[in-house]
Amino acid sequence: MKSIFEVKILGIVAAVCAFAYLLFSYFNPEKGMDNLAPGERLSLKKNIIVMGVDERPEEYDVGRSDTLFVVMFDTNKKAASLLSVPRDTRVRIKGHGWDKINHAYAYGGRELTQKTTEELLGIKINNYVMVDFKGFVGLVDAIGGVDINVEKNMYYYDEWDGFKIDLKKGMQHMDGKTAIQYVRYRDEEGDIGRIRRQQHFMLAVYDRITSANMLLHIPGLAKQLTNMVKTDLPLTDMVDLGRALHAMVKSKGLAMATVPGTPEYIDGISYWLPDITDLREQMVKMQGATMTETYKSAAELMEREYNVAVEKAKKGDDSGENKEAVQEEKALAEKKKAAKDKAAVTKEMAKAEAGKKTGKAGATKAGGTVVRLVNCSGSKTAGASAINKLKAAGFTVINGGSGELVAQTTVISTTNNGAVVGRLSQVPFTHKLRISRDGAADCDGVIMLGADYK
Repeated sequence: MKSIFEVKILGIVAAVCAFAYLLFSYFNPEKGMDNLAPGERLSLKKNIIVMGVDERPEEYDVGRSDTLFVVMFDTNKKAASLLSVPRDTRVRIKGHGWDKINHAYAYGGRELTQKTTEELLGIKINNYVMVDFKGFVGLVDAIGGVDINVEKNMYYYDEWDGFKIDLKKGMQHMDGKTAIQYVRYRDEEGDIGRIRRQQHFMLAVYDRITSANMLLHIPGLAKQLTNMVKTDLPLTDMVDLGRALHAMVKSKGLAMATVPGTPEYIDGISYWLPDITDLREQMVKMQGATMTETYKSAAELMEREYNVAVEKAKKGDDSGENKEAVQEEKALAEKKKAAKDKAAVTKEMAKAEAGKKTGKAGATKAGGTVVRLVNCSGSKTAGASAINKLKAAGFTVINGGSGELVAQTTVISTTNNGAVVGRLSQVPFTHKLRISRDGAADCDGVIMLGADYK
């Protein structure tokens, strides 16, 4: 048994070690990939990270920051600006390798998301606001709905999620269920188009809240906000920020920006690759700071390391990747793509059937092998190019217009006739061939032109 004297000595040693560690941490703070310590990050404004968390218990998903942006509030000038961070932004997440920034919430909640965002942007984040999307529908309904000018027809059905979007172009009044369709819709623009719609939605909510008849909805709104919003922002700061945002929207509008970069697929996974030096220059401007040599060198260092990591991943070196997350996302993407392609094919076959019944078919089988081409590639010029190739190859083509984006070009034969199937196999570009018998169809085959078309 240890003597009391030995116990005291051990206690003193433990205390000295703890004190030494604290001193080490203070004088040698942990640095990010840009070699900047937390205290060297920009902090001229009150920076508030805002996360919209989308929990999906049916997918055993603990939650991800489906929407992420940073509000930069100048407390002296009472002015604010907003930076949207695409959820597919490729970042290094401490302890989890390279991954999408929205996965940081699943790995370490709000704290890890905040640290990851600070390292990416090179700024210090002071406060957070978390919005639970489970209350999204209730929030919109609590304020009596919103008015949004939908920029184009939007249709999408995700069999995997069981989620349907069906919106028509033009101004319309939306309840919560309809508004979430608008916010979640994704097209060929990916995250960037989605962010633009989120910004439109936020302004629509603002217009509604500041309208004259809003007093009638305040009790329901207050209750809904209490249930869905968590924050460490002091009440006085919330009031000041709200007043500043109100004044800016009324005068010259709220300054909104997005992390500069480019979309790219790496090993079948979609990412938003930020331009680090451009991003850091943008942060200097938005923070009202001056670009110093230290900050500039830090940005250049981070960009070099970032680009090296991207090139390794492109070459198949996954040593720095979150392998489990990548495999999981690839598997989920394949299932969703298959469900999406199936839904798109079903929709186009239904359209072809409807065209025959109403007498609007564009051609008949009498003219040879007839195909209906639907441009689902996301490219405005690919449809015309494919039609020219098909005609040159001897096919009669019905222009089926454009459809929802699909990854792989698919040719669907409406008959199991060997001669027709053989002819359709000669479609002059890469494709996969399927048979879906439909004796009433107005064509021999339907071609869903995918993003892989060249």
